[in-house]
Amino acid sequence: MSQPEIRHATVDEILPLRSEVLRGGGPLERALLPGDREGLGVHWGAWVDGRLAACGSLYEVTDEEGHRSTQLRGMATAPDLRNGGIGGALLEAAIAEWEATPNPVAPLWCNARIRAVPFYTRHRFNKIGEPFDFPGVGEHLKMIYIGEPA
Repeated sequence: MSQPEIRHATVDEILPLRSEVLRGGGPLERALLPGDREGLGVHWGAWVDGRLAACGSLYEVTDEEGHRSTQLRGMATAPDLRNGGIGGALLEAAIAEWEATPNPVAPLWCNARIRAVPFYTRHRFNKIGEPFDFPGVGEHLKMIYIGEPA
């Protein structure tokens, strides 16, 4: 397997992988996230030998109290390519660009599926609060990027 090509992507490029991994297949529209069709977010893809192997997106969001932050969403790695460092390399590239942006909207956080918590912990995210359920998707845990070098 060659080294992944990691670059910005379009929603249409990453939607099939998001759908397969995060929504169990079916209509691609089920894998759209708020803001995707409006052109919001920065989308990333990692390609190996011409095949999309991993994807993820960063979105600036505002909570109910008006606090802005950056949310990582839609992280997915093709099942047969997991545990090879591709998803981690993609995440690190996205974080590096976010950190290099003048005045990045902080904090950076995500809602991690419980089985993915060790992955995010390895990439400098800390757990916040208690697990919660996304109906139809499963149990998640909010995690925040602590920003210390690996």
